[in-house]
Amino acid sequence: MRTVLLMTVLGSVKLLAAGEDMNVAICNLGGVSETIVSQAKGETDLVYRSAGVRILWRECAEFSASVPKEGAPWFFIRLRSDKPPRTVGPASLDVMGKAFVDDRGGSVADAYFQAVQATSQLHNGDAGVLLGFVIAHELGHLLLGAGHTRDGVMQAAWGRRQTDALRQRWLKFGKECAERIRLALEVRNASVR
Repeated sequence: MRTVLLMTVLGSVKLLAAGEDMNVAICNLGGVSETIVSQAKGETDLVYRSAGVRILWRECAEFSASVPKEGAPWFFIRLRSDKPPRTVGPASLDVMGKAFVDDRGGSVADAYFQAVQATSQLHNGDAGVLLGFVIAHELGHLLLGAGHTRDGVMQAAWGRRQTDALRQRWLKFGKECAERIRLALEVRNASVR
């Protein structure tokens, strides 16, 4: 048992060391409390770290028209408190967030905190935790484009089962999604070096 645990830990360390960095700026347009924003960043970090990606959190004010000093592409998450567009249904991530993407991905996504709060209350969840996963999901769209998976972070509709998985930190990117995310970041990072 200890050998299996040690191999798992060493494999995780190797994955993290071989990962990619990405700059993400949170633009708190909705006045979401800093405590919740900080908690959401922590949850997003956990999801991406398990996929071999390190998030470098930035502030919107750091953006300039030039390429960031680190050379990595920027992604912007706008936290909004207004009502989200209703396009699918009440438990859909389409309601809690929206990524603006084309065939190559994108760089801007919105997270609707009012909908995140309502969904977390409906399922006795934590709004900060759910916001972190909404951010992780929308960043996934910015890297991978439109489309969803049957399970994991990139599934479309969330309910009690997914909220329970969030509480236990089981919801991650599938192996294929994680590989595609790292490849997309590698390509983007190479294009700005």
